[in-house]
Amino acid sequence: MAVVNASRSRWAFSLIGLAVVLLVLDLLTKELAVRHMAFGEAIDLTSFLRFVHVHNSGAAFGMLANQGEWAQWFLTLTGLFVCVWIVWRLFRPRLGEALFEAGLALVLGGALGNLTDRLRFGYVVDFIDFYYQAWHWPAFNLADAVITLGVIVLLIDLTRTSRRR
Repeated sequence: MAVVNASRSRWAFSLIGLAVVLLVLDLLTKELAVRHMAFGEAIDLTSFLRFVHVHNSGAAFGMLANQGEWAQWFLTLTGLFVCVWIVWRLFRPRLGEALFEAGLALVLGGALGNLTDRLRFGYVVDFIDFYYQAWHWPAFNLADAVITLGVIVLLIDLTRTSRRR
């Protein structure tokens, strides 16, 4: 039993390590955007992708932006709660849930990146802008992309698990 617990702890630490690597990459890319681009500046990379330095004081797609201090506290506390819960959950690994736990680690890495921005600045730095002609997807960052990937992994796990039942 001790070997199984040690193996599960190693698994949890490797997932936390993945989240930390993603956090560092997210913070580095945001730092590059802030240092090398003026606020609002845009740099076209292709006919559908550009870097643009913007700030998001809200949640995904700017929801709750410009809602005042209560929204900032709500988003910060929610992010903190999610991160703490995920770390707690990763240290209680269950056999057969490796995909689920990997998805949680991805969400954790991204959530930590955006939470760090909220704590430092009161907003999240976004800089990736996909567009087609006049239509623009809301600007996002590496943390947002990693959270999205994590949710996709969680949904894949959910569909696999529900099929087994």
